[in-house]
Amino acid sequence: MLKPAMLVLVAASLWLVATARAWDPVGHMLTAAIAMRELKPETRRELDAAIGRFNAEEKPDAPYDAISAPCWMDDVRARTRDFNEWHYVNLPFTREGLPVPEGSREKPDIIWGIDECLAVLKGGGEPGITKEMAVMILMHLVGDIHQPLHATSRDDQGGNRQPVTNLKDAATDVLFTKGGNLHFFWDTAYRRVFRDGNADVAYAAPLYPRQTPVTGHTRAQPLVEREAAALVQRYPRSFFSDLALSDATAWALESHVLGYDLAYGALPPGLAGEPLALTPEYTDAARVCAEQRIVIAGYRLADLLNRVLVP
Repeated sequence: MLKPAMLVLVAASLWLVATARAWDPVGHMLTAAIAMRELKPETRRELDAAIGRFNAEEKPDAPYDAISAPCWMDDVRARTRDFNEWHYVNLPFTREGLPVPEGSREKPDIIWGIDECLAVLKGGGEPGITKEMAVMILMHLVGDIHQPLHATSRDDQGGNRQPVTNLKDAATDVLFTKGGNLHFFWDTAYRRVFRDGNADVAYAAPLYPRQTPVTGHTRAQPLVEREAAALVQRYPRSFFSDLALSDATAWALESHVLGYDLAYGALPPGLAGEPLALTPEYTDAARVCAEQRIVIAGYRLADLLNRVLVP
């Protein structure tokens, strides 16, 4: 059985280390901000009430809101590993990604996690998960499953073991002293540009104190609102022909194709696992792809919440 969530403490190094976290906090907040634009008023009321109850139960240092709520799943990693396997799925490394492996209670994956959250919200599901926690988790996992390297891996932990030599740190704006990796690049690809020979950040995001992660999320919200408005203008609903795909398996397979064709398939020549430098063409293509994945995740999250919170 999963343990109840604990008081959230997160290290400031969340922004500095290159581990499998899918979109960084700003990326997750962008997805949520886009979704909030699409919610029915009654859905928003139900969502705010659920997050309020979660805050009262968990008593974090500062309360989460509808924009910062998806960050909880990464923030809580500083205290528990209960949810670590919920963030990704290991599909076969073929273009089709088939067959989709079955999740299990002993070894869950992101498809299983989304389905479990939906089951909890319907009155069933994992006994260690409350309905309020299911909402927080669902908001995060819908973002995660749209990051291509959370559904694609060539035996390198979704790019975590693929060194990248010209990746600037998204927080300190300097080159990693030991190099970055492909997964971390994709976590922040939506705001990366090629500049002076490096995959650089187009805009920086605020760091947050070690003991009060939510305070930092709050500081980032003006930036998030600005960027979300720009992304929605660039990619309205009418831009996406496949927006109606509505189940976790379909989302994972969609991400897998992008991971197979672009995230891995368009890499500069070299041996898998050997250090490589990203090209301007690769950086630009990844940015456009990541922008679109964040936006479509926001639209799909809104549709899902409208359906499950207000039947």
